[in-house]
Amino acid sequence: MKNISKKILFTTLALGLVMVSCNKEENLTTEESQITGVSAKASLKTLPNSGLNPNRITFKQKGLSTKDFSIGSSLINAVDPSECGDTPFRGVLAKYDDLLFNSFLSVYDGNIDGYFLVFYDYFAINQITAYFGFKNADYFGANGEYTQYMKQSTRSLENFWDMHDLVQVRGQHTATLEDPDLLRFIYENFSDASEAEINYLLGLAAQYNAASDQIPENPFFASDGFASFDGKIVIGDGLVSMLAEVGIDPKVVWSSILAHEWGHQVQFLNYGVFAYPIPPFIDTPESTRMTELEADFFTGYYLTHKRGATYNWKRVEGFLQAFFEIGDCYFGSNGHHGTPIQRMASAEMGYELAKSAQKNGKILSQQAVHDAFINAFDEIINGSSGPNIQ
Repeated sequence: MKNISKKILFTTLALGLVMVSCNKEENLTTEESQITGVSAKASLKTLPNSGLNPNRITFKQKGLSTKDFSIGSSLINAVDPSECGDTPFRGVLAKYDDLLFNSFLSVYDGNIDGYFLVFYDYFAINQITAYFGFKNADYFGANGEYTQYMKQSTRSLENFWDMHDLVQVRGQHTATLEDPDLLRFIYENFSDASEAEINYLLGLAAQYNAASDQIPENPFFASDGFASFDGKIVIGDGLVSMLAEVGIDPKVVWSSILAHEWGHQVQFLNYGVFAYPIPPFIDTPESTRMTELEADFFTGYYLTHKRGATYNWKRVEGFLQAFFEIGDCYFGSNGHHGTPIQRMASAEMGYELAKSAQKNGKILSQQAVHDAFINAFDEIINGSSGPNIQ
């Protein structure tokens, strides 16, 4: 297969687009793959008519090896709109969006570099830090309260999917952005900023961190949820806390996101083996929706299997609600993950597959679970029934 460019595969929460755990393939033309923050450009409010280039500092990701894909995205059509609507989770996102932006405006002194620091650099810095595990990546929850639970969940997923020592799971926290030494390290090693520029930016960071109760405490700064092709999963405290605000048990949120991202790792492990109706992992709405819904299906299968997470019905309801909440209606976006109804339907069909094997407790092969999803894919996409949560 001819390599056409360097690429890195990430799954992230795209803030304003309400997309959790998107897998996104960045087509890069520079000598090194670049990493960009969870893009405020696509979501958070922007200051009008600044006329300045937000990429005046380029963050670079060094030393990664990922598979390259030869693609023909022009052959893929956009997703046809279907039944869709807002969910309570979007209200939570809007609340924290407003809190962050209003707090920023209250301390903003007109220096546009402060804006780019907060809404661009901070997201990139925390993503790089979590991905490489430079600091605070070995615990989960703001105070480490979910660390043991996540370690147990990771072991369970390793055993269930027979993927021992293939995946590293890392936490992301807003507190990381309060460490000036860490900020300096990332700027020095992952950007083209000069020493004078770094000192200047660290001064701005100290100014905004001290003046605002949302910078960097706002959960958006730790809202990543992604899986990379080289076997890493990152989950941010902020993503979990915002989903928990709609009434879902935080442990259900942690395990659901982890299981979903692990589903992507199953896909990566079988890249070139799994057959799909359309090419996977290309930057189109149809391709993204297909692979995201399959990860939801894998999640439903694992969480409810008697040899997996063994969820009872109350917890099944919780994780189904979680996947309903994180659906989106952005049919024309290359990051479209599926509507709330489609995401819930896919997770529920994975649950039904697990339930059908309750008598013998057999764990199907990765290939067999994939085949079951492909067989159900049209029904998931075309079904019109609403959520079945009591």
